[in-house]
Amino acid sequence: MEGPILKFPNKFYWGTATAAFQIEGHPEEYLGKLSDWSEWIDIQGKVQEPSNRGRAVDHYEHLLEDIELIKNLNSNAYRFSFNWARLHRGPGQFDDNTLQFYVSLIDQLKASKIEPFATIIHFVLPSWLAKEGGWENPKTAYEFGQFTKYLAKHFAHKIKFWVTHNEPNIFLNFGYESGIWPPGYSNEWGRYFKAYQGLVLAHQLAYSTIKETNSNAQIGFAQNLYSFESFDSLSDKSKKKWQETHALPNIMRKQLHNYAFIESCLELDALDFLGVNYYTRFSYKLNAQAKDPANPQIDSFLWGELQDLAKHFPDQVKTNSLNWEIYPEGLHKVLTEKKLKNLLENRPIYITENGYSHVENEPGSYAKTNINPNQDFSKDLDDSYRSKFIRDHLLSVHKAINEGVDIRGYFYWSLLDNFEWALGMKPRFGLVHVDHNSFTRTPKTSYHYYAQIAKNNGLRQKSI
Repeated sequence: MEGPILKFPNKFYWGTATAAFQIEGHPEEYLGKLSDWSEWIDIQGKVQEPSNRGRAVDHYEHLLEDIELIKNLNSNAYRFSFNWARLHRGPGQFDDNTLQFYVSLIDQLKASKIEPFATIIHFVLPSWLAKEGGWENPKTAYEFGQFTKYLAKHFAHKIKFWVTHNEPNIFLNFGYESGIWPPGYSNEWGRYFKAYQGLVLAHQLAYSTIKETNSNAQIGFAQNLYSFESFDSLSDKSKKKWQETHALPNIMRKQLHNYAFIESCLELDALDFLGVNYYTRFSYKLNAQAKDPANPQIDSFLWGELQDLAKHFPDQVKTNSLNWEIYPEGLHKVLTEKKLKNLLENRPIYITENGYSHVENEPGSYAKTNINPNQDFSKDLDDSYRSKFIRDHLLSVHKAINEGVDIRGYFYWSLLDNFEWALGMKPRFGLVHVDHNSFTRTPKTSYHYYAQIAKNNGLRQKSI
């Protein structure tokens, strides 16, 4: 007996998420160096090989096939991002030919009764703005407002849900703290906070612009939320909060990473919903001489040494191929945290990203522990470990809903294996396997598992 289906609320959105630069692969962007990332790829050592040199997974040429994959997932929603660099070539210069790709995408989604969730920017800047200071220059925010006005003119009547920024906290961390993403600054905190202000201003301008065109539009942003737990609480359960030596770096990181941008948008009364991107848990030890967690070549400005919990607790902590801890309970914790509830008041939440990464021939302890340890991990096709990942995280979502959190949708990251920024093409997050040479698409075991969840609007606890 598989047990009863745990149902989700009526009209719950089931979908997948993608991003333009990670999947589209139009050769014009890379060859013409239209974006900061199309230039960054060419800097030696910045992106792991293979990088596919801007081709990503050739979604631009496989649009119809990929839409069929979305439809066959029983999805009623799909999250994508616009390619700002290809659409906006300079002040007042918009490319209507590029626009037609998105007209086709959105029209076909709507015809199939699939709700588009549109992300306006997913990290990548047009080169002409990056060269003028990027988000540190207020001009970028104002041009973002003009870009949003252009999009709203064409799509405000077709798109209800808008995501202004994807993970502004991750962009700031990697671009200005560790320096492993463009613009590539390390511990440049003055620049960090200038860029922070530019991102907030851009969100405010986009929010007001869309509302002027369609007052019923729902506008938010997608925030990466980590589950932060002090090392004391993990290693010694008997300790009280006031006894914890290592709480400080976790408190500081949680405020700066999880909450600061949310609070800024709320202060401006410019947030209708929050998108939550959740992947893992972090735990820091107090150490004023710690190295940066993403770039060990440099010192960390913040007091805190990131702990490898899999080494400390090998029997309890399991990881994916990128050594990220798989911790479904953390999703429940961030969704039910009192501070988030108080901040959002009655605003709904959508899980805008949650996904499992596999690197071929490097399965990670989670896959080997939960599935047959003798399984062939050279291909990411029979991926019942990913199905288990999805089930366990959805159980956390379901539990949070039962406890009164207003969660209205779940978007698995990602539909397709794709380009994963500084990590190149090796990490595979997709429900669909993509051959990086031929671009052949092959649905994985998890694709069919997730399709059943969407079809049933629920899942069985013992269905794997």
